[in-house]
Amino acid sequence: MRQQEIVVGLDETAPAQRALEWAAQEARRRGVPLRAVHALTGPAPGIGRLADGSDPELSEMRERAAITHLFDSVHPRPDWVIQFARGEAGPVLVRQSRNAVLLVLGAPEDGLLGRVLRSSVAHHCLAHGTAQMAFVPV
Repeated sequence: MRQQEIVVGLDETAPAQRALEWAAQEARRRGVPLRAVHALTGPAPGIGRLADGSDPELSEMRERAAITHLFDSVHPRPDWVIQFARGEAGPVLVRQSRNAVLLVLGAPEDGLLGRVLRSSVAHHCLAHGTAQMAFVPV
């Protein structure tokens, strides 16, 4: 059974930011909740410093703060959430949108459909997802 929610893939790229703006407008228009999903692909915190001397915990905190700031920029309603999930973006988005009414992704900056289809995240979602999808150009 489909839940009445829209899921949007969110990262710090211009296409993802535009997708968030469009998904927020669509969620308001439909009167449904929005869930922004960000895939954490770096090493899990708590493993100490990496070979380059960086701290994965500090890096992840900064990443979460930046994504949360983007989410807050669309003035989310109280029933909207941001979710962080560990893993590669394509599989994470497929799992998180399994019961959604719509999965929204940003299209590459040149906006060509061929580029969308070559994007590994978009390709994975198209091949394995069950939700309807919307690609938002910049």
